[in-house]
Amino acid sequence: MKDDTHMKTVSVEKETQRQQPAPYTRWFRIVLKVLVPLLILGAGVAGASYISTTGPTARKKQPVKEAPLVQIETLHRSSERVVVPAMGTVIPAREIALKARVSGEIVNIHPRFMEGGLLKQGAQVLQIDSEDYKLAVEEKQSQVTNATYELKLELGRQDVAQREWELLNGETPAKVRDGELALRKPHLEKTEADLAAAEAELKQAKLNLARTAISAPFNSIVRTKDVDLGSQVSAQDQLANLVGTDEYRIQVTIPLDRLKWINIPRKNGDTGSGVRIIYGNESDTPYERTGTVIKLLSDLETEGRMARVLVSVKDPLDLKNPKVKRPPLLIGQYVRLEIQGRELGDVFRIPRTALRDNTKVWICGDDGRLHIREVGIAWRDTYTVLVKTGLKEGECLIVSDLAAPVDGMNVRIAQPSGDVPKLVTEQSQPERLSKR
Repeated sequence: MKDDTHMKTVSVEKETQRQQPAPYTRWFRIVLKVLVPLLILGAGVAGASYISTTGPTARKKQPVKEAPLVQIETLHRSSERVVVPAMGTVIPAREIALKARVSGEIVNIHPRFMEGGLLKQGAQVLQIDSEDYKLAVEEKQSQVTNATYELKLELGRQDVAQREWELLNGETPAKVRDGELALRKPHLEKTEADLAAAEAELKQAKLNLARTAISAPFNSIVRTKDVDLGSQVSAQDQLANLVGTDEYRIQVTIPLDRLKWINIPRKNGDTGSGVRIIYGNESDTPYERTGTVIKLLSDLETEGRMARVLVSVKDPLDLKNPKVKRPPLLIGQYVRLEIQGRELGDVFRIPRTALRDNTKVWICGDDGRLHIREVGIAWRDTYTVLVKTGLKEGECLIVSDLAAPVDGMNVRIAQPSGDVPKLVTEQSQPERLSKR
């Protein structure tokens, strides 16, 4: 039993000694773990050093300052007409409230008597029952006949009284009052007055009869309709609202300082400025009409304190030209206008975008440099500026933008036009020429 235990202990000790490495093997592993990374690191440093020492060397070059590219327009003097842009509202030139002059029942109406219906001048629009007015005419006619009869009888009595007066008095003078009574002068005056009154009443009756037929006073369109067939109306009741179709007007608001550019008629026979009227859907092709300035209103607009001008537009519904394919003007429509103002001579027309700091422009000189110049402006609008002073014929105006413009800086022309002097084109690009 003891021998077996001893043998097991001896075998375990031998196995343990077999698993433990030798001392020289342990040191070899430690050296290997430290040396391999150092060798790799050294190889990388050596490779980088070799590449840096044997690679190509870049030669230093002096940087070239590139002049900015600009677009130009050549300036020319011309005569330009000022165009004043404005906005306006379409209003009627003629508008009436059609009213009844007599009372009665509406027994007949025009087929076009409806809102939007077109009526020609003189067309009978409504008919009021006229039977009572015809009877009144016959009655007044009878009164006139009786008054005429009484006047003829009185004239006969006048002859008899005259003869009686001559037989009784002869040449004996008498009092004026006695003579008038004897000769029946008051009776004659009364019968004449009765006849005149009867004739006046007959005329009034005929006038009332004529007023039962209500006609359009001018070419018009029905704006509102207030009665219909069978309606009972009284004198001064409104029947409809009519707007004339021969002419519309546009009420335009304009700043006070722009009135001097517009020709406004001051007396009959004067011609006002022509007007181009633009309306319709702005996303599509707009429609155009022409008009004429006819009047300056006496007061200012309440909100904007601007002047108000009236523009006349003939045939706004194209009734005289039915073949024209464009929509009509509508009352209350907001339209855009271009009023043709006075003509300015000897000016330069430049785009609005070429005006810098409100009063300055950039000029490309013959030396190829940018020059900032102050100019005198005669007129400006949204897209155009008319310059009166500060520019010369044939100069090159810079129309493109620059980030940091400096007076005297070199510039290059991007696309020189055919009339640009050769000297400007060559001297404005010295860097490009030197590289060639």
